Amino acid sequence: MGRVGIAIATGAVLIGVLGGCGQGTATAPGSSSTGPSAAPGKAPELTVHTISVKVRGGKASGDIGKVTVPLGSPVIISVSSDVADEIHVHGYERTVKVPAASTASIAFTANKPGTFDVELDNPKVALLQLQVA
Repeated sequence: MGRVGIAIATGAVLIGVLGGCGQGTATAPGSSSTGPSAAPGKAPELTVHTISVKVRGGKASGDIGKVTVPLGSPVIISVSSDVADEIHVHGYERTVKVPAASTASIAFTANKPGTFDVELDNPKVALLQLQVA
């Protein structure tokens, strides 16, 4: 095939590819499509939700209270404590020991909807309520 034939074939391919541009799905008025997108055949990129809590003198600070994360998202709960204890995520039944004057983390996928208590076990110190929605 000569140069002219290659140029014509290349042009035809470009027209076919570019002809599909702008053919995406419509978005309803008043809504947005700002969520993560992925190439065809690839899973969308998920945001890891890191929750950080400090415990000093039996009092929690940081990301405490009700913390909401989307269903299916990866979660890391990181707790820094001045005393040795065990972090417990109820409902997911995840635990990890945190040494005194140190930090420990629990990582999991928030794949159960609901509200779950996160606490230190001995003595019971409420850290936060994880709301998965």
